Amino acid sequence: MPNDKNMTGGDDEFVDASEIEFVRRGRVSNLDPELVAKLGRLPKGKAYPIKALALDPTSADYKTEKNRVSATIRNACRNAGLRDFSLRWSPQGVPQVVNTAK
Repeated sequence: MPNDKNMTGGDDEFVDASEIEFVRRGRVSNLDPELVAKLGRLPKGKAYPIKALALDPTSADYKTEKNRVSATIRNACRNAGLRDFSLRWSPQGVPQVVNTAK
């Protein structure tokens, strides 16, 4: 643990990048291939309400789950090649992807 006077902990040795060990962060993404395929076919100017990923807006963890689901949908859109899109949530908690490409 580094002390207050020396932020490097007294070890000023540089090592080759191939010698370092590290732990991967996060987890492996498990995207639904059917969702990716549907998003890839989404026509310009159309919306796709993803009812299978609907959330209960009155639940205590709605905000956290909304962030998690939104990240999953954004990742699926990128994997589908959909670059110009908008993600909107209905008052009932249904995520809706809109293809905003021109």
